[in-house]
Amino acid sequence: MWNVTAFICILIGASIPLGLIDASFATGLVGAATSLGLLASLAAIRPGELSFLKSVAGPAVAVALVPMVWIILQMLPLPGLAHPVWKFAGETLGAPLGGSITIDTGASLGALLLWLALLSLVITAAAIAIDARRADMVARSIAATAAAAALILLLLSDPIKAWLGAALDEKANGFVIVVLVGVPLSLARALDSGGHADRRTAARLAQLRWLLAAGALFCAASACWYGRRGAAIALAAGIALVLMTFAARKLHLHRWSSAGAAAAIALIALATAIANRHPDVALATAFVQAPDDLVQSTHNLLADLPALGSGAGTTARLASTYMDWQGITTRPVVATSAAALIAQFGSAMFWTLVAVTVVGIAAFTAGARNRGRDWCYPAATAAALLTLLLAAFTLPELPALPGVIVLGAVIGTGLAQRISRSRLRAG
Repeated sequence: MWNVTAFICILIGASIPLGLIDASFATGLVGAATSLGLLASLAAIRPGELSFLKSVAGPAVAVALVPMVWIILQMLPLPGLAHPVWKFAGETLGAPLGGSITIDTGASLGALLLWLALLSLVITAAAIAIDARRADMVARSIAATAAAAALILLLLSDPIKAWLGAALDEKANGFVIVVLVGVPLSLARALDSGGHADRRTAARLAQLRWLLAAGALFCAASACWYGRRGAAIALAAGIALVLMTFAARKLHLHRWSSAGAAAAIALIALATAIANRHPDVALATAFVQAPDDLVQSTHNLLADLPALGSGAGTTARLASTYMDWQGITTRPVVATSAAALIAQFGSAMFWTLVAVTVVGIAAFTAGARNRGRDWCYPAATAAALLTLLLAAFTLPELPALPGVIVLGAVIGTGLAQRISRSRLRAG
């Protein structure tokens, strides 16, 4: 299992160079690597750990299969539900075409492969992180990768972007997700005091905690510098959740008191967001800081799309029709990642995923409150999910590949450490 752990740690670190090469080639490479990692982890896992893995990861895997099935359905030839673009294409070519919900089958196939890679990484990371020492190795790899991504974002500040070129800048946008996920993990790991009696070990852990805290601060600063207000809001929420969990544990607050305080803060934040939203636009674009033309064109795009979505690749195919003001040399973008996901999967599936994410945040937060010294892993997962959820409504559409690798490792580690094995056996 230690060989599998090293393999996953290397894959996490490789998310940086993979995010800079051709997307199709990188997606296939990641898909193959995660499949091998999954097979190796299931072959090397011990019988006792396997039963624990089934109990903690089984429900999450079952939920994750729903979007996968939906992507497959979007690719099937369904004339009654096909997107109108297929009819127009058939009339243009003078031959009937068997259309599907998605307008780009190749892009949907790539999205399916990415989702399977995410699922494989979650299961593999969960199998690895059952052991606390292996979980620590994965966490350190994620923290180091986030620091490297943060350094790239800082290098891509306005004076240097002109020298490096827009193409690299576009690919590096995906590293924002890595940083957003890495900050809560580094902070939570820094706040976890452990419980080792050995002075030498305690001194080394103290140095590691200071290093992780400095890394979290560095990553947060770079994300806020690069993503401005949207990234700052998302990161502030994730950091606040980690700090609230830490304070509740230190002060031995009752779980209902902690839940009440979190609910009150969430309501205040929601009321503030609603008061400052863009009027007369879809909720997916109501909270972004972007030009009014971009917000309105994204709203018009969503209003014209069918309720079932148009599959992956929708924004690349259709956004330019609504956003001619961006110029023919500019890659068409939509105002938020939430809008891009609604365009791809449809509003019903998107809001279902939002609801599932909220439930996951609550479950991981409760797990962190009930855990012992390894509370940092579920707390970091809850904070990372909250950060990405808010970032979806405040940041533009971002490349997914680097974030898929790191997010899968964070979720898997949180799943494995959300419940103590001894507590599960006692129950």
